Amino acid sequence: MKRIVLMVLAMVLMASCAFGAIINLKATWTANTETDMAGYNLYRTDGTRLKLNPTLISHPPVLPYNFSVNVPDNSSGTMTFVLTAVDTTGNESLDSIAASKPYDLIPPAKPTGLMIIF
Repeated sequence: MKRIVLMVLAMVLMASCAFGAIINLKATWTANTETDMAGYNLYRTDGTRLKLNPTLISHPPVLPYNFSVNVPDNSSGTMTFVLTAVDTTGNESLDSIAASKPYDLIPPAKPTGLMIIF
């Protein structure tokens, strides 16, 4: 059983490396001043809306907020993010204005014309 678990874990790690790259980012914002604030949610919105924080981001926030996203290997594009505020009764605000971050993971063309001269 232990061997099966280790094999599955190794396969998951290899698959995650083969199908994407991890980009580490930092977010910062002006804290909400309402007295009943519980925290914040950060979403990636360039495609399917994806919540990036597993639990509420604390209020007041510790900034910058560090997070990671996956993007396809050898790709480029622009990632878009929004933030929402959540109060102590669970009400979630409308989205903040979107913030975008371009990325480029496409390697340059290979060099050509290499010659070694004596």
